[in-house]
Amino acid sequence: MRNNPTDLRLPLLAAVSFLIPVSALAHPDHPHPWLLAKAVAAPAPEAPVAVTRPVERAGQGDFVFRYAPELSSLPEAALPNLPQAHGGFAVDPETGEVFFGLKGAGIIWMSNDLTEKRVLPASDPRLLEGNFHNTTLLRRADGKRFLALPDNEKGRVFVTTDTGELVGTLDAPRQANAYYAGGGAFNPTDTEYAGGNLYVADGYSPGNYITVANPWTARWLDLVFGGKTGPAREYGLFGTAHGITWNANTRRLVIADRANSRVQEFDLQGTFLSNTALPAGSLPCDVDFLGGYTLVGCLDGPTAQRPAPAPFYVLDQDGHLVSEVVPKRDFGLELFTHIHNATWKTTVAADGKSVKTYVLATAWNPGGFAVFELVK
Repeated sequence: MRNNPTDLRLPLLAAVSFLIPVSALAHPDHPHPWLLAKAVAAPAPEAPVAVTRPVERAGQGDFVFRYAPELSSLPEAALPNLPQAHGGFAVDPETGEVFFGLKGAGIIWMSNDLTEKRVLPASDPRLLEGNFHNTTLLRRADGKRFLALPDNEKGRVFVTTDTGELVGTLDAPRQANAYYAGGGAFNPTDTEYAGGNLYVADGYSPGNYITVANPWTARWLDLVFGGKTGPAREYGLFGTAHGITWNANTRRLVIADRANSRVQEFDLQGTFLSNTALPAGSLPCDVDFLGGYTLVGCLDGPTAQRPAPAPFYVLDQDGHLVSEVVPKRDFGLELFTHIHNATWKTTVAADGKSVKTYVLATAWNPGGFAVFELVK
């Protein structure tokens, strides 16, 4: 899902020196002049080109990648479940290990160098039901690792140890507001651990709220924000609150509003801070940070280039698009019509000197898994 080292997380947007009340943003298509919202320019539209032979490298500028087939396998026991892949990755910034929740298979562990992978034993049959929609690493004050796994199909969030033992379950937050108290659906699509609490994006429900829980007691807190936007696409609300990522450097929650092809930023109290518009129709699923750069995995190719398969984008710290890779077009990966999640992965050799950077990605419908190595 994401990396969390504080010294590697830099802003997606330029810093905003004031808070913007949500009530002042009822008409985002005609924003106030003091609103700091950025639009990421799409590449110039051109007719789709049929690729008959995959290229060896793809991307632009300093972000050119190669497909790494030698790292793009999963354990044999997980392969029957790969077509159902919906989830994403949690990368431990201290060890480099990766955890990947896969529907029907459970939790997959990957070594720092991505050469070893195994399916963790499921301690509870519920972990093999429903759908793991993403994966989040939590580190308790004593240093022990845990994972949070949102199940959008069964309406719950699991908390497990890093060996797959179920230790807590969060069901629908019925006390949060009138929507949930009235029996509103709870279909969580992502979680993030920040400030000692677990933030949950309910992206596949009609509510589209962000709710907050104590993961160690499995109890919901009173804080709730967001909600479903209308045709005006109000800031602070969501078409689909699909992915949520903590930017430790700016101390902001960055939420991928997939249906509106934009990324919104909030503080930990749920105050809307800023917005970045991505190419129309690109449908961002989630974001991840490395250095001053943001990785965006998209469900579709931008409207201006359709028919076109989905890209992953790299943005600089000012929100400018600096590289685009389209795995299906560029590398001939037929499963990658849609990208559901993309995550940075940095591997440091035992000598502490050799560093390799990768992008891990999942495809949706049908599911797939691939690794791309940064070569420039």
